[in-house]
Amino acid sequence: MGFQDDYVMRTISDLVKAIARLFLGKDNVDYDLPTNEADDTEMDNRFRRLTALAEEGNINEAENLLFEEVDPADKKYLEMALAFYMYLNEFDDDFLYTNNYSREEIVDGINAISAEFGITGFEHFVDTTMV
Repeated sequence: MGFQDDYVMRTISDLVKAIARLFLGKDNVDYDLPTNEADDTEMDNRFRRLTALAEEGNINEAENLLFEEVDPADKKYLEMALAFYMYLNEFDDDFLYTNNYSREEIVDGINAISAEFGITGFEHFVDTTMV
C-alpha cells in the first residue's frame, strides 16, 4: 500500500472519529458483535448482513440496504453505519476496485449517512482528489 492510500485511509478514519466524537460523544466507533449470534439484536443482525454482503463483493448492495433501513431517530444506527464504513475502509484498493467501489464512495457514503441524521459540514474533511 502506498503512502497516498495509507493517508486516505487514515483521513477517512479521522472523519469517522470526528463525527463520532461530536455527535455520539465517543472517541471511536467500534461495533462489537456478541460472540454468540443467538444474542444478536436486530442492529447486530443488520451489521452482520451488511458486512457479509461486503465480504462477498456486493458492497453497493450492502450500502443500498444500509440506506433503505436507516432510522434517523436512532443514534445507534448512525454508530453502526459509521462502523460499516470503517469496515469497508479496511479492504484494500484492489478489492474495492474489483467490486466497483472506491475510497471516494466511502467518503460519500459517510457524508450521506451523516446527512440522514442532520449532520453536515464534513463534506470537505477528506480531499477526494487524493482518493
